[in-house]
Amino acid sequence: MKFFLSIILLFSIPVFGQDFTGRVLDKETKQAIPFAQVYIIDLKTGTITDENGLFKLDNFKQKHIPIQISYVGYKTVNQIINTDTTKEQTFYLEHSHFELDEVVVSAPNGRLQGENIVNIEHRKIKELQQTSPLTLAEAISNIPGVEQNTTGAGIGKPVIRGLSGNRIVTYAQGIRIENQQWGSEHGLGVGQVGIESVEVIKGPASLLYGSDALGGVLYFIDERYASQNTIESFAQTKFLSNTLGSINNMGVKIHKGKLKFNLFGAYSSQADYKVPNFDRVYNTRFDEKNIKTSIGFNAKNWISNIRYSFLQNNYGILENAIFTSSSQRNFVLPVQTIDNQNLSFENIIYAGDSKLNLTLGYTNNYRKEFEDDINNQALGLKLNTYTYNLKWYSPTYKDHFDYVIGSQGMAQSNHNNGEEILIPNASTRDLGAFVLGNLKFNKLQFQGGLRTDFREIDTKEMVTDGGTFPVLKKSYNGFTFSGGTVYKLKKTKFRANVSSGFRAPNTAELLSDGVHEGTNRYEKGNKNLINESTTQVDFSFDYQGEHLSFSINPFYNAMQNYVYLSPTQTVIDNNPVFEYLQTNAFLYGGELGFHYHPHKIHWLHLESNLSTVLAEDQNGNPLPLIPQTKLNSTISTEISGKRKVQLKKVFLQNVFKFQQNRTGLFETTTNSYNLINIGLNLEIKTKNNPIEITTGIKNLFNTKYIDHLSRFKKLGIQNQGINYYIGIKVKLNKKLKEKPNSRIK
Repeated sequence: MKFFLSIILLFSIPVFGQDFTGRVLDKETKQAIPFAQVYIIDLKTGTITDENGLFKLDNFKQKHIPIQISYVGYKTVNQIINTDTTKEQTFYLEHSHFELDEVVVSAPNGRLQGENIVNIEHRKIKELQQTSPLTLAEAISNIPGVEQNTTGAGIGKPVIRGLSGNRIVTYAQGIRIENQQWGSEHGLGVGQVGIESVEVIKGPASLLYGSDALGGVLYFIDERYASQNTIESFAQTKFLSNTLGSINNMGVKIHKGKLKFNLFGAYSSQADYKVPNFDRVYNTRFDEKNIKTSIGFNAKNWISNIRYSFLQNNYGILENAIFTSSSQRNFVLPVQTIDNQNLSFENIIYAGDSKLNLTLGYTNNYRKEFEDDINNQALGLKLNTYTYNLKWYSPTYKDHFDYVIGSQGMAQSNHNNGEEILIPNASTRDLGAFVLGNLKFNKLQFQGGLRTDFREIDTKEMVTDGGTFPVLKKSYNGFTFSGGTVYKLKKTKFRANVSSGFRAPNTAELLSDGVHEGTNRYEKGNKNLINESTTQVDFSFDYQGEHLSFSINPFYNAMQNYVYLSPTQTVIDNNPVFEYLQTNAFLYGGELGFHYHPHKIHWLHLESNLSTVLAEDQNGNPLPLIPQTKLNSTISTEISGKRKVQLKKVFLQNVFKFQQNRTGLFETTTNSYNLINIGLNLEIKTKNNPIEITTGIKNLFNTKYIDHLSRFKKLGIQNQGINYYIGIKVKLNKKLKEKPNSRIK
């Protein structure tokens, strides 16, 4: 920490910066647009236009300022301003019924979605929380191609196009999140509060974020800082009838001068959930505590952000199908507690027209299981991970070519301190390097890159009651590539991409030897496992008209040495034994969607998307735990007005999942099911920000169903029944005193 403070003091010397004045007008009427949002992408803060559509950027130290200007009902403008040559500019916004071309942070240099070779799904968390999901994993399962493996109502693990666990790389606070992803009964490890949006890269086209992302990348983006010289705060609470649960969030954001500060807190508590016959599933109760904070600072040619979060999850562990009518939420044995701490230190340094980004990270994951004695943990796993992520962004040469070079590394240690040993003490070291080039013309763009990675795993000998874990020291390495093109016309975009990835087996796959509580199976590792590798071909076609948008995104993914769990037909400690094996596998499918906004019915929106994946091994046998084909359709209305109490939105959602009859060796088929969700949003006008009220009903007709990816499926336990919810959010803003002409610093 002393090192961090020294750097801040070093760069806090006053310097003279650039001045820029902008005006935002309606393109058709040439009238000023007051209160438009002006967002400075690198600084993660911004300002708003005044009554005359004017805004100022004073004392901004960088030569190139990437800004985003947005207002409801208009197309978003994204532009890089060169303050050496431009001191003032007028920006014209065009009317639009769709939100278009978000800046995608996970892409090189924060490119627009339309300029990306890879089709990256960008969604605001607020939109994904429309039906009041219990967890962040449930929220992102509303994205086409993304599902979740669930253990009850609380634990959810993302599945992207049929792949999950260590094949999904998760980024939050700008760093890679490590939390024993191999465990089926482990959650995502990221809380909902303080996150503004998520970006999903589907498949291994992720040279910037690690070759082992065979299934894809989840990139969570923190909430932006408050506007210049402003204090923003909110408090939100929500009640859910099914679990008699509450979700409570609050936050405060302060931006004064060069210093920016965010603080968020959340607490969620849920009782055992109800199935459609109104019985409760015993010991599915859980709670979540989350604290998240960040400090931002900028000086000449340097931007820095320090972020910290603490997340604690307590989950009841269900071993048998037991039902109750009690709504008690005190934890009973068996139970598990998972603590996650994440600390990151991001630095952006400008050198002429180039940019260097260095992010240092530390994550601590501590998982404890209690079976017979709450004071004596049966299982304890401490995982400490140190990471660095270094990227250098070149200038753009002749307005056509730029590239990124970088390196990532990880040092990780896993330590046991419980009675049971599921995996031995181990250390893991990663080192990777990559280069990614981008060639851009008017309508055509090419992108390609190479990456090399090295991993070393070193385990210690451990003697347990069940046997001995041997010493194991192995190293793995591989080369991966990505290449593709995008061709843009006025209303259409064509993308084609081919990419590869490789993943070294993790410690659990190599050396597991024990019962996995929460999954009810005994898992045996295989120290002879070799690298998984994959090659994916991905195409997409997007049409964006004035009232209709349409997209189709097929893919084909060929995997060599796919690691999977296979039943052995034996039993240990009353649990079926599974062992890790390898085979070649093939996954293929895609997503299809449209959004229709009728010309003469401006308040009506019709949306639907279909996602499907088929997966089989080299012998044509279906792979296990592949999600059902899903059709997700929504009819919604958006209503504007100036009433004291204003109905803003009403929606009706239909989620239909098709029968899954392509099942693995130890699976049974899953019937199709149909869910109806309804909801509405209200606003109560106040002198400050409006009070927001959300209410609705999930599973309106109390449908009886079991999802194919439910961990309770083999116990015959149904998913949640009907669930009423209501929430309220209050926001407060206060403008701080500022010096004349000091809107942004």
